[in-house]
Amino acid sequence: MNSFKFQLKTFLPCLLLAMTTLFTFTACEDDNPKPKTEFFGPEISVGDGKAKSFVKTDNLGEPIEIGFMFDEKALQNLPTGDPHGHEYKLKLPTDVDIAPFNHITFDWNEHGHEPPGVYDLPHFDCHFYFISEAERGAIGPNDTIQFNKPLPAENLPPNYLETPGGVPGMGAHVVDLLSPEIAGTGVFTKTFIFGKYDGELVFIEPMIMMDYLKGKPNVSTPIRQPQKWQQDGYYPASYDIRYDASSKMYSIVMQGLQHFHK
Repeated sequence: MNSFKFQLKTFLPCLLLAMTTLFTFTACEDDNPKPKTEFFGPEISVGDGKAKSFVKTDNLGEPIEIGFMFDEKALQNLPTGDPHGHEYKLKLPTDVDIAPFNHITFDWNEHGHEPPGVYDLPHFDCHFYFISEAERGAIGPNDTIQFNKPLPAENLPPNYLETPGGVPGMGAHVVDLLSPEIAGTGVFTKTFIFGKYDGELVFIEPMIMMDYLKGKPNVSTPIRQPQKWQQDGYYPASYDIRYDASSKMYSIVMQGLQHFHK
């Protein structure tokens, strides 16, 4: 009996120490929850469906993806009869910094746009703007000098061509000479365009044909990089077009973000 009491007296402090350590460890876990890694912007209506922007970060809070998602119904009952297309504005999440990105637009072009025989097919222009809506609004139809001011050579991606003129509220387009519809090796399905104004990059833009989206693709395409970016911030290595059959959701994603310092 005395031996049992001795063992009990020896065991109890060890047990109490172990329990204290466990509770302390659990409390520390509760006080330091895993950081949030996905942030969403406000949801908007598109067609018969919904769309919203998102930003994903790693566990250290560094952005790794920016994009927007929309459901299948967003491709139904889109506006008709507008020769200039219809713009849907997507605000970015407010609780994560992802310069230089400012906002996104998802533009529906029922009849496509110029040049004829190239982009005059029903498609979406997905603009990821580096400038604010107010700055876009200041871009006028007669800004010929600003539209045609060339990018510095180090800011022009390889095998891209600056086209003359521009679009009010948007800018001028810099097109991919290797894309099939420009190179003459195929028809337009998707392409990646840079946008400029007054010698500065102001947006990046995947253009995606409606019929291509309806095929529910899952594809990742590398983005040819300029030698240097003009602003500090996060820039994508590739863009993804994703379809999730379980949720019936599409995502247009700038991914593999890397931080650039001037």
